[in-house]
Amino acid sequence: MNETRFDRNVRFFGNTGQERLRTAKVAIVGIGGLGTHVVQQLTHLGVGHLVAIDDEDLDESNLNRYVGTRHNDVIRRTHKVDIAERLVKEIDPSIDVTKIHNSLRSKQAFTALPGVDCVFGCLDNDGARLILTELCSAHTLPLFDLASEIIPDQPPLYGGRVAACVDGTACLACMDLIDFDEARTDLDSPQSRQDREDLYGVDREHLGHAGPSVIAINGTVASLAVTEFFLWLTGIRHPKRLLEYRGNLGIVTKNTDPPNEDCHYCKAIRGKPQAANIERYLPVPKQPR
Repeated sequence: MNETRFDRNVRFFGNTGQERLRTAKVAIVGIGGLGTHVVQQLTHLGVGHLVAIDDEDLDESNLNRYVGTRHNDVIRRTHKVDIAERLVKEIDPSIDVTKIHNSLRSKQAFTALPGVDCVFGCLDNDGARLILTELCSAHTLPLFDLASEIIPDQPPLYGGRVAACVDGTACLACMDLIDFDEARTDLDSPQSRQDREDLYGVDREHLGHAGPSVIAINGTVASLAVTEFFLWLTGIRHPKRLLEYRGNLGIVTKNTDPPNEDCHYCKAIRGKPQAANIERYLPVPKQPR
């Protein structure tokens, strides 16, 4: 390891802390507006092995906020995980990168994640958050979950949050950070979603329209998350359970509300992969005709 390169890190958290980062294997699920920031910062910290998971390709609307994109990246033909790998290798070629160009609900992701030391959830829907919560609890994987939001009100509300679920005392479910109705809708089959739209008369023109998102707000949330991560991994302090960034007020607050008791995810399935049966979320293979 290049000692000079990480000299300023070592002055903060010591050689032992830097070695912990170098030997860590960290997964980033969702290589988007939040995830690309996380990839960049973990690389500069010197994390030795990154696992990038995302099934999507680059869209033109991503170019305003994805760290590592280029003007000549081919739209809809450049994998987001390839952008992550390129970003890492341009900063530090010695870092190992495992790319999974598939969704969280894939055999590849379900196989890779139990082998990492920590997970960053950079997701944009509660269905995926629920799956990641179950998987991390079942395999006792520390999870840092990130979210950002802009509500174009008058005046606008904007900010985000970082939840640290690292020791089994709280998770996204018992901190009320998952909308279970939304999660069920996200996890429905395409046919189930179509049936619901037909039943309730959903106007398809209003579906799939993403909200506002800008690079600086995403970067602030990602920096909070990566800071909590390295403080925890290097032994400086335990991460704060829930940080809330309220950008419109210019503050970051620490949420100290106690988690709900008797949480299924923290109690019943923690450390019990067979009981969790995460594989039930995998798509059912189509039967040959």
